[in-house]
Amino acid sequence: MRRSYHIVAAVLVPLGFATPAFAGMTQDLASCTAAEGRSSAAACTRVMNSGRLPREQMYIGHFNRGTAYRRAGDFDEALADFEKVVALRPSFARGFHARGLVHDDLGARQEALADVDRAIDIDSTDWSAYYSRAVLLRAEQDFDGALASLDKAVALQPKQPQVLLLRALIKSDKGDYAAARAEIDKVMAEGRDDAGAHYARAAVAFEQQRFDAASADLDRALDLRESFAAARLLMGRILEARGDKAAAKVSYRKAEAAAPADHLEGRFAQRTARERLDALGGADGTDVADVALHERSSNLGCKRFLPATGTIISADCGE
Repeated sequence: MRRSYHIVAAVLVPLGFATPAFAGMTQDLASCTAAEGRSSAAACTRVMNSGRLPREQMYIGHFNRGTAYRRAGDFDEALADFEKVVALRPSFARGFHARGLVHDDLGARQEALADVDRAIDIDSTDWSAYYSRAVLLRAEQDFDGALASLDKAVALQPKQPQVLLLRALIKSDKGDYAAARAEIDKVMAEGRDDAGAHYARAAVAFEQQRFDAASADLDRALDLRESFAAARLLMGRILEARGDKAAAKVSYRKAEAAAPADHLEGRFAQRTARERLDALGGADGTDVADVALHERSSNLGCKRFLPATGTIISADCGE
């Protein structure tokens, strides 16, 4: 299975006013900086329209509002804001990087690559831009180019889990499953019970059609991060491969409903979940609770993962 891997989210920029006279807008400032969705976008608009934001900080307002719009799925609005950012502050590498995120959301991969390359030209010390470039090259099936870009990210952030896990997934794309597992083991060796690492290990197992092993790791990933779109998608793929169409559709709907912005393969997972739901005929009225019960009583629910040994054991479904 070949996947796109979404670009890492940009770091948000704090807004600040120069004097205490602006204390009355503290709540809007906090919401705008958090950039959590449409309410944050509205807060940014109020801040920028207040006349109190210094002219030299307007690009920050557009940057945070664009990020909020993107997280809400309002990609055209986000793109318009990031266009303002790069026009107001062409030396701000994150502006180009963020515009690349939205170009990718809108399916304009070459424009996304150009923006990410521009961000790297401006600031070659940002590991996330190299990571994003690897994401895009992977989607283009340029696995060697993607790995070369990740080498630069690793040089800047040797223990960054996202980088190691993306490298694992790309090595799995190339069929080098042992090397992929070794990358995942590096993350787990740090003592982290990491949801992303369990997902990546599940993805490698899925490529090898080791569905029981994949399911066990997905169970653990979802225990750690319930709103994990890619894990929900992959669970649906396994259920679908096993012929359980109804349960697969429930898993795909959960992938659609998850918050994807800063999670591993999140937006790709949501797009793919929608495609799979369309292919399976969309909603069919199946009761979610009944399907969840069926999942627990199926073979998927009758396996247990032992974190200490990395092994899977059979167990009674009622345990």
